[in-house]
Amino acid sequence: MDERYTQYIENLRRVRALARPEAHAGMKAADLLEEIKQNAAESYTLMQQSNAILDEVIFSRRAENLTEGEAAGLSEFAGKLFHYANSEDCGIAYKIHVLLLDYARLKQDDRAIIRELYWAGVTMHYMNVRSDDSSINPLGKQVRGYFQEGASYMARYEGFDLETKSYIIRCLGNSRMAMSRHSHADCEAYMEVFDKAMGVIRSPYYRKLDPSIPWDKFEYAMHADRMTLLAYLRDFKDPEIAEKVLESAEYIHREQAKNQTDDERLQNWRLGYFYAMARYHAGRCPVREVVDVLLEAIEKADPKDYSPTGINNNLTSLSSLFYYEAALPPEEKPQYACRLEKMFSKSVSYLNDLPVNQYPRVASNAVRELVEMQAGAERPYRKNMLVYMLAAHKPTYVHSLMVANLTRFFVRRLLWKKPEAMVGTMGYDTVEAVRQHAEELCVMAYECGVYHDIGKSMVTMYVGNNSRRLLDEEFVCVQWHAAFGYELLCKIGHKDDLALAALYHHTYYDGQGGYPKNQPPCPKNMKPIVDALTVADSLDAATDNIGRCYTAAKPLEKLIEELRAQKGSRYAPAVVELFDDPDFCTEFRRKLYESRQSVYLEVYRETI
Repeated sequence: MDERYTQYIENLRRVRALARPEAHAGMKAADLLEEIKQNAAESYTLMQQSNAILDEVIFSRRAENLTEGEAAGLSEFAGKLFHYANSEDCGIAYKIHVLLLDYARLKQDDRAIIRELYWAGVTMHYMNVRSDDSSINPLGKQVRGYFQEGASYMARYEGFDLETKSYIIRCLGNSRMAMSRHSHADCEAYMEVFDKAMGVIRSPYYRKLDPSIPWDKFEYAMHADRMTLLAYLRDFKDPEIAEKVLESAEYIHREQAKNQTDDERLQNWRLGYFYAMARYHAGRCPVREVVDVLLEAIEKADPKDYSPTGINNNLTSLSSLFYYEAALPPEEKPQYACRLEKMFSKSVSYLNDLPVNQYPRVASNAVRELVEMQAGAERPYRKNMLVYMLAAHKPTYVHSLMVANLTRFFVRRLLWKKPEAMVGTMGYDTVEAVRQHAEELCVMAYECGVYHDIGKSMVTMYVGNNSRRLLDEEFVCVQWHAAFGYELLCKIGHKDDLALAALYHHTYYDGQGGYPKNQPPCPKNMKPIVDALTVADSLDAATDNIGRCYTAAKPLEKLIEELRAQKGSRYAPAVVELFDDPDFCTEFRRKLYESRQSVYLEVYRETI
């Protein structure tokens, strides 16, 4: 393999190792900060090197200029980068497969076209982030497009070799991927695609024509995927869909033993309790049975198993437990309280010890499900949500605490110098009311800062990527963190305050830019705090000179110039004008320096 490809993979692994400083008990504060700083500096250097490699070997290449040897080398490189849930770099593998698809089209090589359609669809599927609650599915249309085009070759199926036929069948089955499953209509649409694929997979004609194709594996995988409809059943009582899910659960329950030595992707980590869940939603057993099965599985999980299966057994299983435990009758809950608390503590310790970004998608999904389930549970889980973010991605937690401190600092200064700018906040409609409730407003400002980025729990695989610049497709996914955060915070009763801060903190002051797009204006009751938060967010992200490793930190003076240049458009004039006071600038600089050091020490010492 090309030595540049090998170097790129080595850089990926080195950056991941640098993400966790070698902190130890008794380590001096200055030494720990220096360790974090040195690691960030080395990561930045490696990122620049990796970006240069990618520009040279992928982004500057065009399909019409590739040779057969180069195409073969790129295919090998993509294979090294992507292995489903256990991938070195899914995004770059996707870019390679898109390039190879263009190459195959130019060569009019149908076999290669079908193969690359499958791999482009799979790699993009593993890049995508989704939320059926709000129909967030940024890459879903493209994912389905690749698979649907691959499946269209079914009309010429008999004319291809076995390997290509297998890709066609996979594309046909995978056409269900990225489909929404939030409503009964969505599930019916899913079932239509499911039944079409199953019609071919179960067909005596095709099985007789190509007996060596692993038809039974395909059927098993289809049934395992239909279990994803359990997420819909957790929100809606739907006997019709529940019976379909139970049908698949019973099939898996019967056939599981036959697949014990097969592809690990067929050994879905939830198989041990799919059956209990499906039976509960179909009205065949009490919820207590599901809770007992889940607890037994989690308690048996090896706390030192950091494989994808280990991550799911130790973390993601707990997210299901949160849901089903919340559904228990009130009189049964106390007997589980102690065991549940132990499972929570165990999961936090496990996440703290998990090698950073070793399996980024699996870990990201695990944290995502944990946060989602806690947000939807009956008890207030805000603190636990934050604990999982702390353990999952410490730079995000550092940033959140910094933004919280700075937002409160700005609001406190506005309340003193320009209280009229805060009128309307939290319903306080006069200067006098604002002053009387100043402390309450400062507390809300701090809370908004702490939770403004909670939606990044859905995209930790991207915000934790410091080994290269984000792809456009990845940045699209990252931008949805604001909507994800809004969704999560609404679930725990903060629709009118914290959730608004999460949703609008990347929206411009004048509403003419930023993201998410096409939102109504930020409600007046939270707009002044969101305005302060937006400035705090930009200032911290750009001036962090300790752990920031995706680009170089900017001097505060340059940031203030940029704020002034965008005053009235991106940033609120009342907040930016605070920097016109030299005394405030001096105090702010001190606050920024002291807060950053103390926050880094607080967060990273948690792991010692």
